[in-house]
Amino acid sequence: MRSVQRILAIFESFTAERSSLSLQEIADRIELPKSTTFRIVQSLERAGYLVRLEDSQYCLSFRFTSLAGLVRSTLGIREIARPFLLTLAEETKETVSIHTISGTDRVCIDSVSTASAPLRAVVQAGEHIPLLKGSASKVLMAYLPKTDLAPIVTSVARAGKRTKSDVLDELERVREQGYAVSHGERLLGISAISAPIRDFNDEVHYCLSVGAPTVRMQMHEKEFIKLAVNAAKDISRQFGGKA
Repeated sequence: MRSVQRILAIFESFTAERSSLSLQEIADRIELPKSTTFRIVQSLERAGYLVRLEDSQYCLSFRFTSLAGLVRSTLGIREIARPFLLTLAEETKETVSIHTISGTDRVCIDSVSTASAPLRAVVQAGEHIPLLKGSASKVLMAYLPKTDLAPIVTSVARAGKRTKSDVLDELERVREQGYAVSHGERLLGISAISAPIRDFNDEVHYCLSVGAPTVRMQMHEKEFIKLAVNAAKDISRQFGGKA
């Protein structure tokens, strides 16, 4: 397992900004001695996954392009996230869902609920909800490009009788802490925790949410925040993001 982790760490050392690296730079990034790094890099070069350039730097080979083409074109966020939703729903005994933006609405892509709780937060796949209130809306808005966000912020501020500056400050806090929490904002007595899901471009087009009656959510809020954030990071990694 340690060898696999080292190999993956080397692959992930390369970025769009630094597509080629020296041996020393690779060693520094994966925090291993240069001699150890050299042995792994040499093996990867022989296997055809790394190319040594004329300036003695290394880059990823076209073999990755070939492998990328084998990824199922139909493999989307729902298929990737589903196992993590099932696990999180079982851990929290609450409703777990995935959301995205469609126009001025947020849309539930998938939802998983356990039957053990007598009172549950219910959200259905395909359900459209105005992008005004709630933790999922905050997370999705927090990572929108400024040009797309501007008209939405105006609507949110007007609907909530708030200033645009206040709304933007809240979205900045969401980005800084990496999650959002809401209590009774959209539905009285219902609370939610949401965390961003990042893709291979480090963009956020989806978020994961845990919804529960406020009385139960407040009892487990810190625990659920940790579980939700970690699950979103796991999904992000499967979706190509660095989380």
